[in-house]
Amino acid sequence: MYPKRIDMKQTRCNVREVLKNFRKLDRMVGRVTVDIESLHRINSLKATLSDLSSERASMQMIAIEAERNAILNALMVLSLTNRMILYYSYFVPESFSNYKISLEIGYSERTIQRKKAEALIEFAEAYKTGKLIAYK
Repeated sequence: MYPKRIDMKQTRCNVREVLKNFRKLDRMVGRVTVDIESLHRINSLKATLSDLSSERASMQMIAIEAERNAILNALMVLSLTNRMILYYSYFVPESFSNYKISLEIGYSERTIQRKKAEALIEFAEAYKTGKLIAYK
């Protein structure tokens, strides 16, 4: 039997949906500072669970934090260039345009566009062992 072919377009859409939620998750659980060059999380300002009134709310916060951490873990295993591109696109409080990313890391805007497409696929492979990969 032939291996399944990856549907690149759908896979990139799946990744974008997950990454678009990161800022919201980060606000809910507490902002985390990431050093994108050294593969480390620097600081996490945790939300206090004592403010939550029920065990159900606590469990929900734990699930939200786990999702945020899964996204960060996948980001941290990417190549440095791909990590920087996705970081500036989805993880900073105000996302950067491809032009602004190109100025930040020293590639042309068109190269950033191509590399972002590659980075999305690389992220799909890293996130929860390929959970976001779509097949044809």
